[in-house]
Amino acid sequence: MTYLKTIHNQLSAIFNHACRFYNLPKNPARTVGNMGKEESKEVEFWTVDEFNKFVEAVEDKPYLSCAFKILFWGGLRLGEMLALTVKDFDFESNTININKSYQRIDRKDVITSPKTPKAVRVVSMPKAVMEEMQNLIACIYGIDKDDRIFNFSKLYLHHEMK
Repeated sequence: MTYLKTIHNQLSAIFNHACRFYNLPKNPARTVGNMGKEESKEVEFWTVDEFNKFVEAVEDKPYLSCAFKILFWGGLRLGEMLALTVKDFDFESNTININKSYQRIDRKDVITSPKTPKAVRVVSMPKAVMEEMQNLIACIYGIDKDDRIFNFSKLYLHHEMK
């Protein structure tokens, strides 16, 4: 909604200019009224200490531990992390290729392009996290390079986080 409010403000400024200099009788953007929220909500981030305290609680669940570490250290969206496949990991350069997103729509798994074109990127990761991922992947029986690694839902992650 913040984006829509910005667009509305720009349109209003253009119409104000037209009213002043080109005899437009009234500003239609003003007539319609404001759009969007007045204030965007503040986003909270964990400190490294807060994250380390949290991740200790899930250390006994390797999938969850790795998932949360990738989210925290890589800054990935949930859908981006859930779409990761083996071939997205470059263990030589300690990077992850982000090029898709996962959603569950009508009880079906759907892989889509990321949210925006700029979301396609290569993310550097700490070596320790990449080593954990390499060990986790090595323990997954019969996994193929195109298979998703994290086969759980966003809801499950939210539940475990709480």
